[in-house]
Amino acid sequence: MDVSSKDFPKLRHPKYDRDWILRGLKKHKVNYSMVICFETGDPTRFEQLKRFFNHPPKGHVGYKTYIFEPWTGLGLLKKNGQTEPYKPESGRFTEEIDGKIQNLAQALNIMDQKLKKENTALILYGLSPEMEGKVHLVSALKSWAISRDLIQNRSLVILMGASSLSILDEETKNLVGHVEVKSAKDTEYDVLINYLSNLFGIDLNDDEKGTIRSSLKGLNLHQSEAVLREAYASNGYFDLDAIKTSKGELVKRMGILEIEEPKEGFDAIGGYEEVKNFINDKIIKVIHRPERALEFAIPLPRGILLFGPPGTGKTLFAKALSKTIKLPFINLKTENIYSKWLGESGQRMKGAIQSAEQMSPAIVFVDEIDRFGKRTAALDSGSEETRRVFSQLLEWLGDENRKAIIIGTTNRPEDLDEAFIRTGRFDYKIPINYPDEEARFHILRIHLGIPDENGRESPKPRPPLAVSIGEFLKFIREEIVPKTRNFTGAELEELVTRAKRNSFEREAESVTKEDFVWALASFRIDLENRIHQQEKYKHLAEKYSDERAFLEDFK
Repeated sequence: MDVSSKDFPKLRHPKYDRDWILRGLKKHKVNYSMVICFETGDPTRFEQLKRFFNHPPKGHVGYKTYIFEPWTGLGLLKKNGQTEPYKPESGRFTEEIDGKIQNLAQALNIMDQKLKKENTALILYGLSPEMEGKVHLVSALKSWAISRDLIQNRSLVILMGASSLSILDEETKNLVGHVEVKSAKDTEYDVLINYLSNLFGIDLNDDEKGTIRSSLKGLNLHQSEAVLREAYASNGYFDLDAIKTSKGELVKRMGILEIEEPKEGFDAIGGYEEVKNFINDKIIKVIHRPERALEFAIPLPRGILLFGPPGTGKTLFAKALSKTIKLPFINLKTENIYSKWLGESGQRMKGAIQSAEQMSPAIVFVDEIDRFGKRTAALDSGSEETRRVFSQLLEWLGDENRKAIIIGTTNRPEDLDEAFIRTGRFDYKIPINYPDEEARFHILRIHLGIPDENGRESPKPRPPLAVSIGEFLKFIREEIVPKTRNFTGAELEELVTRAKRNSFEREAESVTKEDFVWALASFRIDLENRIHQQEKYKHLAEKYSDERAFLEDFK
């Protein structure tokens, strides 16, 4: 669909909730601090703040407002919403300044006099922890927060940005007023949907609006508008698949969360009937029948820990659960949380938790949760940051109001802090062992694309086979399965792939039994180590699992 600028007529700005601004100004009004920190990187909130200062509501003080941004530099906010570059009227800076004042220290020195002499507001927007002039900024904010001159003139300084708090040291954080700005409320999503549907002439009923609102959750207002405009530009309406795709790309670019749509359910997992039955009875049925669960005062499951040897399908179980209960699958990328900049790791974790909660109910998958380590004394700033991130995750796991269902996986449960294992954090701790004989048979069957005994098709494609399905399955059960003891599910999948590849490379018309014999002979596995691992995980299952039935898999 071709879209030109005339397809996007301008309407008045949507009126979003300004409660966050009023909360900040209240802290200023009662002299809590002359510096207010709004923690948000949403450009729409920045525009909303500028409009507020241009047209303050009745009962609020009007300010001569200056704005400093790293690229545009220092400027004066005009009534039309534009920022006019600052030019000194007189003084020693007049001839020296040519163009924009982008030097932060210079801008702070200029504004220090104005804030102390007249009723003035300064908005510092989009500053980052690694910027030049950070030391000057922290010193200025520390002074301005409790400055008698600013109190007398009712001057105001606003620090606004996604990483605004991480810029400050602990002493300065305690002096400024902090307001956490939510990405968006349901009512604000509704305002945006109504605004754009009117703009584009799209007629939506209440159910359609509700579905679109749900699909936007977790995005801020700027991102939500971008996603809806892109969907319209592509299809001429608010296509849900296009919205989900754009949302997934946006969230992925943030680097901490990744939204996936699992394609396979429990039918793609061979064997493990004890585990699958447990998940079905204790988790799926409770989620699918919330009214009955409420009647019996059974809480909805909120946390699951899957532990066991590498390659045994822990991730597959998590994705299959998401597919079955039809909830979004959000992957928390633990490897991307930590930053070299002081305070940024905690900020990233906090933002990830907020976004995940807004997108919930959802499955939040935390692979290798043992990455968070154990609580230790903070010996330096780096260990303090690690401790802070650990505490944030722990607090989230224990939050009674948490909407996300957190599934953590680990190959090393013994490395987890005891606080993770304690009842109340994870409802269920489920060991996933090496597949037993029956499980190995069904894993091989599934990856060969062969239906089960009830005629249910395998989710995998089937290659041509040299003999009948019945004969091939008999060969697999009697000749291959006994020789694959302590193979992982991933290795069994690779075994099938090697057999198919061998058939392909020798220009055969079908996969033969000999291809499987060759594939099995090509595998090199340290069986002695696997036996040791089996004993190790049996001990760990006895230690951590709450369900006796799971221990049968380790016999």
